[in-house]
Amino acid sequence: MATARKDCKKVSSKQTVKLNKSATSSVVTVRISDEEKERIDEIMRYLNIKRYSDVMRMALQMIR
Repeated sequence: MATARKDCKKVSSKQTVKLNKSATSSVVTVRISDEEKERIDEIMRYLNIKRYSDVMRMALQMIR
């Protein structure tokens, strides 16, 4: 019993906040044409972006 209690650690409030932020993520699927994909690929090469999700986040920020 004593060892089981040692293994259980209290979660600090900072860690709880981090867990809640990651829980709010969502997956969004978008259909794009070949031409649109080529354009996004060009943008990614030009700006040295490796993930499509980063491009989408930038686009949403620009819309706001």
